[in-house]
Amino acid sequence: MEDWTPERVADRLQITEVLYRYCRAIDRIQPADLATLVFHPDAQVDKGDPVPVAEFIATVAQRHPGVPKASHMVMNPIVEFTGPDSAFVESWCLALERQVPKADEPRTIDRVFRVRYGDRFERRGGRWLIAYRAFAMDHELSVVFDPALQSTLGSRLEGQRNSSDPLMKMRAEAGL
Repeated sequence: MEDWTPERVADRLQITEVLYRYCRAIDRIQPADLATLVFHPDAQVDKGDPVPVAEFIATVAQRHPGVPKASHMVMNPIVEFTGPDSAFVESWCLALERQVPKADEPRTIDRVFRVRYGDRFERRGGRWLIAYRAFAMDHELSVVFDPALQSTLGSRLEGQRNSSDPLMKMRAEAGL
């Protein structure tokens, strides 16, 4: 349904904003935002075996504090409307994670994941949110982190995965 009316352009922008909010919620470890700004409460997340979104969010809340560095970037969203209040959205995600030593892997590993999301968006109560998400893993690259090769940050601000992040502090100061 190719529709570029002003209303559909606004719908596309709202849908894209949800995808961006997903990335921020994952990277700043904000499970409440995933539950209220990204997914419908009855959504399913499918990484090979569909689970209720609450289970997915609980996994993120448990796993991600042990990942000291993470960055998710969503790009190339293609929005195809399937009805007045529904759309299929395919987007690409590049996720970078630093994973610290564990019993089964004693080295720090930097991982790059190239993923595609297949999202069924639904507008309910005037809000576009994800009702179903499928992850398609296209590529993974893992390398051992070598601290000797890390550049120094100097006077640059260093991102954090919590409320002490410089940009999250700015948002709080702005009343957001």
